[in-house]
Amino acid sequence: MSKTRFIFLITMVILAGGLTVAVAGWAASAGQLNGQVAMALLPLVMLASIAWRALTAERDK
Repeated sequence: MSKTRFIFLITMVILAGGLTVAVAGWAASAGQLNGQVAMALLPLVMLASIAWRALTAERDK
């Protein structure tokens, strides 16, 4: 894996994961953590999981 691809993927994992935690924390502190917020968080979780899978794909072989 090239250095550029690794940096891009690790940045994507960190940012998507951090945004997920931040948004969930803000919603919880406002007392609005409900199904609508959970559905809005799903794309961020999926993005983080896709990037994580791409990072670990080389090691699984």
